[in-house]
Amino acid sequence: MNLVFWQWLLLFITLVSSSLGLSSDGLALLALSKNLMLPSNISSSWDASNATPCKWNSVTCDKRGNVISLDLTSSGISGSLGPEIGHLKYLQVLSLSDNNISGSIPPELGNCNMLEQLDLSQNFLSGQIPASMGNLKKLSLLSLYNNSLSGTIPEELFENQFMEKVYLHSNKLSGSIPFSVGEMKSLRSLCLHENMLSGVLPDSICNCTKLEELYLLDNQLGGDLPKDLSEIKGLRIFDATTNNFTGEIPFSFEKNCRLEIFILSFNQIRGEIPKWLGNCSSLTQLAFVNNSLSGQIPPAVGLLRNLTYLLLSQNNLSGPIPPEIGNCRLLLWLELDANQLEGTVPKELANLRNLQKLFLFENRLTGDFPEDIWSIQSLQSVLIYRNGFTGKLPSVLAELKFLQNITLFDNFFTGAIPLGLGANSHLVAVDFTNNSFVGEIPPNICSGKTLRILDLGSNHLSGIIPSGVVDCPSLERLIVQGNSFSGHIPEFRNCMGLNYIDLSHNGFDGPVTPNVFSNCPCLVQISPQTNNLNGSVPGFRDCTNLGVIDLSHNSFSSKIPPRYVYCVHCNRRKRG
Repeated sequence: MNLVFWQWLLLFITLVSSSLGLSSDGLALLALSKNLMLPSNISSSWDASNATPCKWNSVTCDKRGNVISLDLTSSGISGSLGPEIGHLKYLQVLSLSDNNISGSIPPELGNCNMLEQLDLSQNFLSGQIPASMGNLKKLSLLSLYNNSLSGTIPEELFENQFMEKVYLHSNKLSGSIPFSVGEMKSLRSLCLHENMLSGVLPDSICNCTKLEELYLLDNQLGGDLPKDLSEIKGLRIFDATTNNFTGEIPFSFEKNCRLEIFILSFNQIRGEIPKWLGNCSSLTQLAFVNNSLSGQIPPAVGLLRNLTYLLLSQNNLSGPIPPEIGNCRLLLWLELDANQLEGTVPKELANLRNLQKLFLFENRLTGDFPEDIWSIQSLQSVLIYRNGFTGKLPSVLAELKFLQNITLFDNFFTGAIPLGLGANSHLVAVDFTNNSFVGEIPPNICSGKTLRILDLGSNHLSGIIPSGVVDCPSLERLIVQGNSFSGHIPEFRNCMGLNYIDLSHNGFDGPVTPNVFSNCPCLVQISPQTNNLNGSVPGFRDCTNLGVIDLSHNSFSSKIPPRYVYCVHCNRRKRG
């Protein structure tokens, strides 16, 4: 008897459910799908004949059949998000990131006041952030980055004590950072970079005492930095690159500094580099490039044993390079260029055995450049031009397998260029202009087939241009002017990318063969003046981009053209 009763009851419930049809949440989802174009592998399961959408792809329900999660991340969705989203009253998670959704964010989204995680990032959304989103008081994650959102950030949006992560970067947001930012007492990550925000960084940010990551780079923010920023004891990352911040660094992490990344590059910060940075033992990146910092580099920098990037270029720093920097054994990149640094380069820098990039150019450094630095096997770029360095290049330089760029021009280096240079590496740029090097061009300097720039002008080099240079397929610029090279100008047979060549003020002699540059269609300027060339003036009819030729001060038998002449096949261009 009981079995029959329960069978009839189950049949009754089934009939009642069928007569009621799809739940309101299911109807809302179907309505959404009219403008939100779903791929077939998802839409095929969205069946209007179901009682609930709980078994639909990408949908999660609670025990009562209410939709609590809609996750369509990276699903190939296009179209727009309609106002029907506001009917999902119990929605806790909405993730539509990494799709092709366009249009604006519907204000009705603010009706989903149970929402805890909202991710609409990496789409093509435009328009403003609705102020109604301030109703989402339970929201802990807000991710709208990498869209085309514009307008101001609503003050209401940040009036949320539960918000932990805010990602609004890579949009077109303007206006100021809302003062209400300080009400996000649970905030851990705030990413506002790559927008058009202006105004100051509100002092109220210091109320976000749980903040760990603050990204403000690539905006138009200005004014002084908040003096109480050090109240945020757990701040690990502060990146405000490329803004208009002024004044000195007013805050001080004297104790328990947890900073790992501290970047203020491309601002208008003045004053001295704070000595308290020596307390930040967790720092891995410290960058103040292109500011107005003055004074000396504090020796306390040498206490930063985890530092990988030290970038202090383009300031007004003076005094010596602290030898203590040699204690930062994990350094990959040391950039101190374009300052007023004086004295010699400390030999302790040779302890930086992981160093990849060394930029010391445009300072007032003098003395012999420490030879042991050239033995750092990880070196990729050494830019030390426009100083007063002396000394010779050791043969160990040729053993550097990762070396790509070595730029030493406007110094006082002497001796021969190591003949093995380039034999073990893939050099891209070599500029030794205006030194006192002697000897020959290393024959394997282009063995990696990647050399683009070879500038050796104004030295005391001699011999011939080696075939490895003449046949270098990657070469774009060759300058050897002001040396003592001799012999015939060789035929350049593999020079499709060569656009500038200066052979002037040498001892090249003999006639110039008609095909010397015939395989160089990109040549814009040829300068073989002031040599001992003779015979007939060569033609350059295959150099279809050629604009300037200077053949003066040679011994050609036919009439020498004026200093600026134009190839007959070139487009007509103005002289100059």
